[in-house]
Amino acid sequence: MIFPLFVIMTLLEIYVLVSVGESIGGLSTILLVIITALIGSTLLKQQGWSTMAKAQNAMANGQTPAFEMLEGLVILISGVLLLTPGFITDAIGLLGLMPFSRVYFIDHILSKNTEKLFSKKDSVFIHKSNPVKKKNSDKNDTIDGEFWED
Repeated sequence: MIFPLFVIMTLLEIYVLVSVGESIGGLSTILLVIITALIGSTLLKQQGWSTMAKAQNAMANGQTPAFEMLEGLVILISGVLLLTPGFITDAIGLLGLMPFSRVYFIDHILSKNTEKLFSKKDSVFIHKSNPVKKKNSDKNDTIDGEFWED
């Protein structure tokens, strides 16, 4: 599934780059790609630190930063898309860096995968705990060690 998507996206990116290059010129196209990458990297840094601060705040309040971790995943994928040269991947990457569209991506991912995660058949959860110690155990609880003073 991912290989055909990769091939199709690469061909679309080449087509868009060539079309834009014919319209505004090759040098202008290259500069535009560089400018979008610089804007994206600035947004990536800002949104990454913002999400990190929200995660730390959630942990400080005793909450699990699950949503912030998903936001971090979307930000990471957006960063990879911004590093890939091209206008389509830059547009998708920039959308992933904007908080309102990032929430949409997370909701979409969760709605697609919730049923898969919570309806697994034949899945087993095993929790191993320490056995209860008996008061009259036969074990020797002596710890052997050395001590000296200077």
